[in-house]
Amino acid sequence: MKKIPFLAFFLWAGASVLFAQKDLPTESVSILKDFDARLLESNKLDVPPTLPALDTTTKRQDYLVPPKPLTVNYEAPVLRPIGMRSVKQEKPYNGYLKAGGGVPASMYGELGYAFHSGEKFDGKAWLRHHNANRKSFENQRFANTDALINGNLYLDNNLAVEGRVGYTYDRVHFYGYDHDSLEFTPEQVRQDFKIFDLGGRLYNSERTDMDLNFAVAPSVYLMNDHYSNKETGFNLDLSATKWFSKKHPLRIGIRTDFTSYEDTVKQKLNNIYLQPVFTFHADFLKLKVGGNFASNRDVFSVFPDMEVLLRLWGDGLQIFAGAGGDLRKNTYRSMAEYNPFLQIRGSELRNTVWREFFGGAKGNLGWLEYQGRVSYGKASDLALFQTQYDSIGRPGITRFGVVYDTAQVFGISGTIKVKPMKSLVVTGTANFNTYDLSNENEAWGLPNLEFNASAVYTLLDGKATLKGEVYAADDIAFRDSENQPNFTGALLDLSFGGTYRITNNIGVFLDINNVLNNTRERWLDYPMFGINVLGGITARF
Repeated sequence: MKKIPFLAFFLWAGASVLFAQKDLPTESVSILKDFDARLLESNKLDVPPTLPALDTTTKRQDYLVPPKPLTVNYEAPVLRPIGMRSVKQEKPYNGYLKAGGGVPASMYGELGYAFHSGEKFDGKAWLRHHNANRKSFENQRFANTDALINGNLYLDNNLAVEGRVGYTYDRVHFYGYDHDSLEFTPEQVRQDFKIFDLGGRLYNSERTDMDLNFAVAPSVYLMNDHYSNKETGFNLDLSATKWFSKKHPLRIGIRTDFTSYEDTVKQKLNNIYLQPVFTFHADFLKLKVGGNFASNRDVFSVFPDMEVLLRLWGDGLQIFAGAGGDLRKNTYRSMAEYNPFLQIRGSELRNTVWREFFGGAKGNLGWLEYQGRVSYGKASDLALFQTQYDSIGRPGITRFGVVYDTAQVFGISGTIKVKPMKSLVVTGTANFNTYDLSNENEAWGLPNLEFNASAVYTLLDGKATLKGEVYAADDIAFRDSENQPNFTGALLDLSFGGTYRITNNIGVFLDINNVLNNTRERWLDYPMFGINVLGGITARF
């Protein structure tokens, strides 16, 4: 800063010389002294900077932020266990074998195998045979053989086809006669039931995009016996189910059930059904509303199909009530399965018109499952089984014919399943029915009270099981040879058994049945097998 005045003075002096050269003489100029310019010392002014006074007043600011909803897409979090100990998976087995024998002279064999081919095909084959012969009681013997082949083929477009072929050969003997005065060979009193089953189904293996399921299921069976009685049944079941909100199904079913029976005459029993039903599901409520519209021989019947269920305490306590009904067919096949000592000739095939109202409670507490049910119904043409003593030309042999009556039925039933510990399961069922008949004195051949209970205990890390079972029933009414009411004795049947797996593939079993040696007659003049034992080996592969 001090050099600036000096520089200005020098420039000014130079300019003065240039402009004054015209007045100078032309002679030379001598410089006597160098120019020496100096500035005097200046007094420095010290001006310190100062900050403005702080503004300590508080001002309220109002902000206006317009709302703008934001859509945020995020995946639900995945919970992963930490430090879970891996468990070795048990090797899957496709095959099963059970074979053995016992006393009285008996043989048992069962073989099953499941097979599959990726996700395109699965199926199973099953064969079972059981026979027994109590040689100390003439002709008290039986033999039963069942076979089944079933398969599912999964096609494109969510379609699947199921096929089923089954065969049953059941041989019994009419040993209900006076063994002190009569004697028959096994061939004279034998009865054979041969049943061939064929069925199929076309259905969607998974629910479609429209939440719609459908199925077309035809089936047919052919039955004949040792006395040239024949029966044919054909059933076509068409059904479609539409789901609303993925949990409320509306199902519509159309079913044709045709039966043709032939002995010395020919009978037909054909039913057609239309069965629409809608079920509403909520957290505390399930409501089913529907109907069963049935037609037989130009007679049209309407039955309710309704039920309401309330969850009072989750799954632990539920109460329900409803009404239902149906045409229950009494065919030769259904009646012979219930009573194999049936004499069908001279009997008429009819529908039992069944209507009922019911209510009860049920629940599942994890360690306890239970259900209790009370019902009242009316059965028109209820099938009863009455004794016949002069059947098929062999007097003295007790057989059973069918009589029909109208009955009002009051019933109480219950089931229970208890798991007091992980390795013990106890189950029980009980049924009690009373019959108020219009014409007959008793409900011939039908029990009033039946009770069954069982317990299964697993030990040795699942390698062994022990079981016990009790079965009880009250007396059953029949007419004896004097045409008088006769009541068979009550039944108390105790059974025990167990299994043990020696290796992963091989095991053994033992069943001791009817240890009290009760020979009560379930069907009049046909005592049961007393104590009997069956044991053998099991295998899986």
